[in-house]
Amino acid sequence: MNDMFNGKLLAAAIAIGFGMVSAPAGAVVLQDFTVDESSVEGLGGTFDADKINGAYSEVVTFGAGTFDTVAYGDFGQYLSNDGTVNVTPIELNNSYGLYALFDGSGTFAALGGGLTGFTFTSASFSLYIDPDLDTTKALPGTAPGAVTLGNSGDDYLIGSASLISSGTGVLVAGVGGFFDLVFEDFALTNPDGTDYFTSPDPFYIRVNVDGDFDSFEVVGTQTINGDFSAVFQVPEPGSIALLGMGLLGMGVALRRRKAA
Repeated sequence: MNDMFNGKLLAAAIAIGFGMVSAPAGAVVLQDFTVDESSVEGLGGTFDADKINGAYSEVVTFGAGTFDTVAYGDFGQYLSNDGTVNVTPIELNNSYGLYALFDGSGTFAALGGGLTGFTFTSASFSLYIDPDLDTTKALPGTAPGAVTLGNSGDDYLIGSASLISSGTGVLVAGVGGFFDLVFEDFALTNPDGTDYFTSPDPFYIRVNVDGDFDSFEVVGTQTINGDFSAVFQVPEPGSIALLGMGLLGMGVALRRRKAA
């Protein structure tokens, strides 16, 4: 009975701590931004959104308690109304592409109960426009390395970040997992980036990237697929308190599991 209770508490605490459980209505407010698709070879017009969704693939190479990862992600959806409404019609994924290249490294450790925790010590990403929606992407055989691009001669960089203030993830063996990364130095290129993301001006420097991934073995080199999203947001005091409660709960649950 105690093991079952502790297991449920641990799962709930991790879920809350990493944003997988919805907060009460009105507690989470995403910051709006404006996209001008006419900057992409004169396509569509402007629209407001507060979240971007996509899918990604990555290769991860594990060492003795360490990992390196290389990934690419394709964005396909803008959302508004605090991430609840799909923005349509837009040209993204119909006339042009928006993709990110990512690399990172860090440490991992078993948390018990089939859980593995990951902590990023460094990470960076670059955001590109693919005007003709024809770029191909291939992962390297191992990480670190570089994504091989094809038909990318007309692609252009619109933003990048390399200062990660927090980066964590959890794998549940045989099930899958989730991650949360916060970058503090997101910068748009000028004029390509500032012509695409037009408001606010100056643009947000903090970007929060989170998502989920399929199950994998924490050994050797693994190829992993998953979904991800990005928001530009300065945490509200209530959000920070919610995160703190989740992490506190996770710590209590871990102590109870170890004591059992």
